[in-house]
Amino acid sequence: MKLLLRFAVVLVVLAAVFFGGATLLPDQIEVKQTIVVKATPDQVFPYLNNTSNWKRWSAWNITNDPSLIYLYGGPVSGAGARQNWNGDKVGNWHMLFTQSTAPDSLNYELKQEGQTIKSTGSFVLQKTEDGTLVTWIQRTPLEDNAVALYRGAWQNYKTEKEILESLTNLQSLVTNTQLNTAKK
Repeated sequence: MKLLLRFAVVLVVLAAVFFGGATLLPDQIEVKQTIVVKATPDQVFPYLNNTSNWKRWSAWNITNDPSLIYLYGGPVSGAGARQNWNGDKVGNWHMLFTQSTAPDSLNYELKQEGQTIKSTGSFVLQKTEDGTLVTWIQRTPLEDNAVALYRGAWQNYKTEKEILESLTNLQSLVTNTQLNTAKK
């Protein structure tokens, strides 16, 4: 009987720690990453503003999921441009550009099929002495339950890595394109 009572007390304490800890977690994922690209905002912006260019630099591409299939809709670039991608590993996603102000900023909405929550993201490009400072911010609200909040903490970490990888890929792509153009 004492063993059963101890077990029940341990379970209650663990549940209290689990749910109590969840109240300390943020109610949304918010990732902000920056990188300097050695090019002008006019040279960087087309890689962001055209949905078909994303597969060339985004971490959510065929390198990470060889089964990816892309579909595009709306205009080729700017507000209203859409991209859908589907892969065995990443699932089915929909992205819509909601606002585009060349060459300064781009906003989008991102949603995974079967989910009700939408992520919102933005790029801000600022001219600097060394090129263009590209700032990428993505926010995702989380459901109001302990499991979603803990999952959100993990997703925040994962998204930070993916966005930084994407920005590094963008930096390399633009730099290599600039070098190849200069050689011609």
